[in-house]
Amino acid sequence: MDIEWENMSEENRLDLMKNNLLTKRQQNEEKFLNGLMTSFEKNDFQVAASADLNHQERLQQAQLKLAEKSIILAHRYNPLLKQYVANKEQIIMNEKFAIIRSKRSSLDEMAAKYKICFNSWINAKDDVHIKVSQPENQLGKISVLDAFTLIFYSVITNRRQPGDNMLQLLISGLNSCGKTMIFENPLLEVAHMVTTEKGVSRFNFEAKSTMLLHDVNLMNLVKSSDCDRLKAIARGEPVPTKTHGNVQTVPSVFTIITSNQHLFTHTFLTVEKSKNSLAKVYKSDIKPSANVHPGDIAAIQARFMEAFVRSRPKIDEKYIPKSENFERKHAIVGLFEQVLDILSKHEKNDFKSQYYYLYPIGGLCKHLHLMPDDSNKKLRDNLFSLMERYGLDDEQVENCSKDMNIVLKSE
Repeated sequence: MDIEWENMSEENRLDLMKNNLLTKRQQNEEKFLNGLMTSFEKNDFQVAASADLNHQERLQQAQLKLAEKSIILAHRYNPLLKQYVANKEQIIMNEKFAIIRSKRSSLDEMAAKYKICFNSWINAKDDVHIKVSQPENQLGKISVLDAFTLIFYSVITNRRQPGDNMLQLLISGLNSCGKTMIFENPLLEVAHMVTTEKGVSRFNFEAKSTMLLHDVNLMNLVKSSDCDRLKAIARGEPVPTKTHGNVQTVPSVFTIITSNQHLFTHTFLTVEKSKNSLAKVYKSDIKPSANVHPGDIAAIQARFMEAFVRSRPKIDEKYIPKSENFERKHAIVGLFEQVLDILSKHEKNDFKSQYYYLYPIGGLCKHLHLMPDDSNKKLRDNLFSLMERYGLDDEQVENCSKDMNIVLKSE
């Protein structure tokens, strides 16, 4: 039996498992529905001009055909009939179209492009300004550029821990400036996109690790009924939210927000050279009003690091993906050695929160296997040096070693 199973194709294995799981009665029910649909489509069904009409008419006529056979069966099988017709329509529609995909670039190629795009973007001082409300109190001795890189790398590689006291990211300003390409696309795999529309289950994160608010009106952060909830989520606190029929607690998740408005007042070193603007200072779009309390604005500003884009950063076109998008693994590999270098030039006491170095070290260890084999040993040695440099305890070192598939010998 084992030999036969090994020689079976994947499709035949699934068919065998299906037949083992279904009872004889259920198999007969499937045969009956299939026979009913085949019979009626041969004789009764006339194709309409519209796909929607096709679906509706096929379902209505199938229901009538089934009712003619048996009212009891029509009542019992109506939900199955709806699913059958929907699946049938999907198969028919799929057969009408060609499916062709472009050749995908290798991981190393995409990672190299991502690194160039990311650094061209964050280092474009005439186009992008990154700001926090109190740098020394919130970041310590690290620069805002290094902090931005460490935070973003932490978000794409870690689960958030309560009380990490880490700033969250807000990317604001001009449309079509790389926000989606460089920051949102790599996050989609691990992020839950939250809408600002009312309704239950908006904050149902399930296994996702990040809350992504895409192109939102920042006024919703400071005057909506969600204001206190969003502030608590940004702080990494567990938050109870309403779902269908019950209350569910949002775990500690990272927060990424993109918007055309900006939270802080930003000052550039040079005047913007544009026919539409000669500005150097860009005042915050969020101001106190009858509906917006100054304390709420201050609370949001205290939790976020903002990258404001006043003009599109210059990125060489050959590094911008044309037929595919940047993915999470491209960002992880592309920034791997850069994050390692940032951590190597700092000391433990340079950081206000331990998580500014714990998250990146953990993320590097967890994804070391993605790096090229020829550099793996050197990178692993560098990671152990970082663990020693930052004084990780035995349990932390053991967890990092497990992520690198290394078993430490007990003394």
